[in-house]
Amino acid sequence: MILYFNPGHETAVKNASPYYTAPANVVAMQKELSFLPAWYGERGDVVLVDSENFDSEYYKQIRSLFSYLPSPLCEEELHDCRTAEISLWGISPQAIYYFNELCHKYDCNLKTPKWDDRYTALNSRITARECLISLKAEVAAIADDIVPSFYTDMEQIEEAVNQSTCRLLSKAPYSSSGRGLLWLPESGLTRTERQILHGILKKQGCVSVEKALNKDIDFAMEFVSDGAGTVSFAGYSLFYTNIKGGYDSNYIGAQESIVRLLTNKISPELLSEIKEKLRDVLQAKFANIYKGCIGVDMMVYKDEDVYKIHPCVEINMRYNMGYLSLRLSEKYISQTSEGRFAIRFSAKNDEIYSQHSEMQQQHPLSFDQEGKIEKGYLPLCAIGKTSTYWAYILVEKSK
Repeated sequence: MILYFNPGHETAVKNASPYYTAPANVVAMQKELSFLPAWYGERGDVVLVDSENFDSEYYKQIRSLFSYLPSPLCEEELHDCRTAEISLWGISPQAIYYFNELCHKYDCNLKTPKWDDRYTALNSRITARECLISLKAEVAAIADDIVPSFYTDMEQIEEAVNQSTCRLLSKAPYSSSGRGLLWLPESGLTRTERQILHGILKKQGCVSVEKALNKDIDFAMEFVSDGAGTVSFAGYSLFYTNIKGGYDSNYIGAQESIVRLLTNKISPELLSEIKEKLRDVLQAKFANIYKGCIGVDMMVYKDEDVYKIHPCVEINMRYNMGYLSLRLSEKYISQTSEGRFAIRFSAKNDEIYSQHSEMQQQHPLSFDQEGKIEKGYLPLCAIGKTSTYWAYILVEKSK
């Protein structure tokens, strides 16, 4: 299996063109963090990494620590894997075209995923809304007022804001990880909000608007579809967001710790019911046409001093940082330890390399008897003096 990291997936899907070019920051992230899928890969897999950022010393060192970690593979080495199956971070026309071109260039017969036009709708927040409605029909504890509405013009949005008795949150239908969010003022839209909303309507055709909730915990359920009719539950992920709702980092640690945190606020029975019913909903929607990871973002929120659960904030039809954190925790982290997986960005020259060097000095790695990380700092991709993106974990013994 050849693993490939292509972030910015939802925008590439909406664009639909095989010749789509991602924004410069997404391209930089893809190149510098190309090794990330290794951490959820299996023994014997390889990861297609960017040749320009290839750091042989880093890969040699990291694989000496974890011998079963997938190996890096540069584009020009594809002749060694002529008939391998390709596993994309996210399936898009652009990513499929890229590998078809590589097959032609290097005379390979790689097993690349096929594009299905139904994927476009499945990647939209409209599908997440449909799944939420189906789930709500099965689980009585899910509140009615959390279902988003979709609008196709500014007049509809203005009317929704003016008539609402609570603050609203708008989202671009093709966005994820906290991007494409816009908090709408209760006093009415200003010129700035109108400009942003007009831009989303022009590019994507509609806008999602929903009630802003008093969030307490961000988490997700991770599923895997086999493409042959079955969706299975992979585990929970717990993540943290910044003040604007954008992705910040993920919890690293045992599944039991995440479940304990969640069931302090909601009943174990409700959590289990949602997991089982949601699996059925996803199976009906995705299982026969899509093979890969499905991450469903959720939240525990407080409503008049009562904790409730929003079981389908968004659906990520791709691999994601939550699934990566889940697998990384299972494979490489001691069961008596916990920490965070984070991605950071800085355009300042040398800043990331300097911070990386400090972290190495301040938090040296130590391992348990099974060879799993007990505490310390580990960069998940190579760091150089010109790096602008940084993916790492920081782990300590559980208290």
